[in-house]
Amino acid sequence: MSEKAAITTPVAVSEKTDISKNEPTSESMSPLERLTSRVSAVYAPEGCIEATASAGIAMMVNDEPPRHHYVFARLGNEMPRPGKMHYNAMVGTLFLVMFLAGWNDGSQGPLLPSLQEYYNVDYLIISIIWIFNALGFFLSGVTNVWLTDRFGFGIVAPLGAISQMSGYIFMCWGGPYELFCFAFVLVGFGLGLQDAQVNSLVSRMPHANTLMFLMHAVYGLGATMSPLVSTQFVKHVQKEVYYYYAVSLGLGALTAIMLISVFRFRTDDQILGPREPEVIEGENAVELTPEATHDTDASQVEAQSPPPSPRNAKGASGSGSKMKRLLRSPTMYFLSVYILIYVGVEVTIGGWATSFLIDERGGNDSSGYVSSGYFGGLTLGRVILIPVTSMLGQWNAVWVYTAVAIALEVVVWTVRSFIGDAVAYAFVGVALGPMYPIVMMVIVAIIPQELQGGAIGLVASLGQVGSAMLPFITGAISQHTGVWVLQPLMVALLGFSLLVWALVPRKPVKA
Repeated sequence: MSEKAAITTPVAVSEKTDISKNEPTSESMSPLERLTSRVSAVYAPEGCIEATASAGIAMMVNDEPPRHHYVFARLGNEMPRPGKMHYNAMVGTLFLVMFLAGWNDGSQGPLLPSLQEYYNVDYLIISIIWIFNALGFFLSGVTNVWLTDRFGFGIVAPLGAISQMSGYIFMCWGGPYELFCFAFVLVGFGLGLQDAQVNSLVSRMPHANTLMFLMHAVYGLGATMSPLVSTQFVKHVQKEVYYYYAVSLGLGALTAIMLISVFRFRTDDQILGPREPEVIEGENAVELTPEATHDTDASQVEAQSPPPSPRNAKGASGSGSKMKRLLRSPTMYFLSVYILIYVGVEVTIGGWATSFLIDERGGNDSSGYVSSGYFGGLTLGRVILIPVTSMLGQWNAVWVYTAVAIALEVVVWTVRSFIGDAVAYAFVGVALGPMYPIVMMVIVAIIPQELQGGAIGLVASLGQVGSAMLPFITGAISQHTGVWVLQPLMVALLGFSLLVWALVPRKPVKA
């Protein structure tokens, strides 16, 4: 999974609601919680988590409160809440899902040259795997709402893990290339379902921001570790490098077993309790501007709200009118184009860096270790640049980090040194790391509250398009010019992203 996608959880407005009960005081916080609360202050306000493409598409399709029509009657029954040990086991299992997502996303780059040689295909044909992977994510996005409403978390999440396992089964025995590409559809579909389910569940858990920060760290750990393992397969069993996917299969099987045995087919309501009633949003709803959110209490909101019309009562005015408003907003197009370029650049560098170092810098079978440095840099950048982002401000930080990334890409382009380029790639990762959460925070800052869910979903989905389109375009161009084109292409795209970023307004917009 490349960088994956901040979802704003609707907050119930009620006189009985006491948000402070869900948040610990600074005196009761552990050191880790105090650290991650600082992370939240910069990257994620309360209730915001990083979006994924599958969750994003689902939000575009239906951003209204779900209406459950479970296939099995037991899924609608209330169950005792899990105890502390059981709850911790659930959290650990969710971390395992994210680790495997990072593991999958970080493995393609080191394997690419060996897979090209094994299947005897050129840059263009090998690039097709990203298109099939994106197709799987898209399918998970458009089916996630339907599956969740009928089967719930405890069935849909294991279904995703089993689909991912099935893909690795087709990959690990070195079958025909057509079957290998089809396997990426299954892997993308499975990862997409799991991402959507995990994000939705964690957003409702206590200390959601802390858990999401840790989950992103675990994702980065998986993306950093997988190139270390895949490079060993390239070095020692290059002619049977597809055996690497047997390791991924084992991790996928462990994930499926844990999801089934720990969650025991429970829905999210059976894990955390029923959802609280939500404010109806629509044409007649009160627009909760930042000022209203802070200065207006629940009784005032209730007094100001007009009686719900039959249309509102049915929730029919949600997704259609919101999507029309979003699509009429130029700001949404600027943000969507920016994230398409950013995610595409991030995935393209991770996927093609190893091939570049081997073909253009005389690298050997150990070149795959550079991918670990790159993904490790992405993870590290999100942590160590938190105070820098806070000092610069979100808009200025994007300019500074992008300028640094462009300078480092120019170094890789012009300095013909394997070691120098490898170090530069790691620092490129550090510079690119904070961009995604910053963009999600900007969306929260400038898009009206009632449209933020759909806006983030739209932007996240376009990011997934970029993650498939730009690596494929890079492979197509490399087929005719050589893979050296990677660096000037990345410099040009990063420069263009700054031009797009300049069009993003700094103040809240009306949509």
